[in-house]
Amino acid sequence: MDIKAIQKKIKANPVQPVYFLYGDEPFYIDQLGDFIVEETVNPEMKDFNFTVLYGKEVKSGSLLDALMRYPMMAPYQVILLKEAHQMKDFSDLLPYIQNPMDTTIFIIEYKKSVDKRFKVFKTLSSLDTAYESKSIRDYQIVKWIGDYVKGQKWSIEADTTRLLAEYLGTDLQKIVNELEKIMLNKKNNNMITSEDIEKYVGISKDYNVFELQKAIGSGSADQAFRIITVMMENEKENSPIMIISMLFAYFTKIYKMHFLRTASQKEQLKNLGLSHSFFLSEFQQATRLFSQAKCESVLDILHEYDLKSKGFDYPAGNSGELVKEMLYKIMS
Repeated sequence: MDIKAIQKKIKANPVQPVYFLYGDEPFYIDQLGDFIVEETVNPEMKDFNFTVLYGKEVKSGSLLDALMRYPMMAPYQVILLKEAHQMKDFSDLLPYIQNPMDTTIFIIEYKKSVDKRFKVFKTLSSLDTAYESKSIRDYQIVKWIGDYVKGQKWSIEADTTRLLAEYLGTDLQKIVNELEKIMLNKKNNNMITSEDIEKYVGISKDYNVFELQKAIGSGSADQAFRIITVMMENEKENSPIMIISMLFAYFTKIYKMHFLRTASQKEQLKNLGLSHSFFLSEFQQATRLFSQAKCESVLDILHEYDLKSKGFDYPAGNSGELVKEMLYKIMS
């Protein structure tokens, strides 16, 4: 979703009877909803001609009454329906969608994908003012963070971007909240470093999954055990399930790299889901220590310990020992 292009289009002609913002990524839905409100609501008349309703609380009858109401001393009113996916009788809005009031701007925030076989969704999604917000993929998140930071006129180190992506996943709002925390508190320059991540976000720059992967991939067993020991002192932030999941993704990339030796750099980046050639050397080095057969063995080990971390055939309360035992098998 190119939010800048959409905002530009909306700004050119913001007064529309219905906006339908939908999809699995809530971040852009919130961003666009707020933008439309900002473009259409007169602050002086906000108390009279702006209404926010929530799908979980509102019934179609009372919502339709609000939509059919005439504005007070203004050409139009704005109705914002948040969490529309929680509205049980949402389909009852279809007649209004087909024939909306020209004195009402109706903004619908529907934070789920829709089944367009249903007439209400087919009608809404076909509007020129319908915008789908698709979930971002894991392999896109590093680039997304870099682009967002650049858009704020800041810079971020490549390793730091990857560290944030590893720990925060694809929750865009959470990522933005953490980045804004850094930008708000850091005063001396506009470069985000791993030290800033440790200071303001609480992710250790030296003892994290990213550094653990690098230690394993370079064959540094002592360093890997040192990192895992410190990480397990803060199990709330470094759960075995999270560590195993990250290592599974890491070894899957090493395994794939064996089949990409003769591929172009562009193909390698695409197939490994990496955003920058900077990261390729790490996986190239790891293939020299972990053969195809060894990778297959490690993936089996990770699967075994994933089950154990979830309580299968392993006593509860021994998370630290479980992860160390797993690491010993990987490094053997």
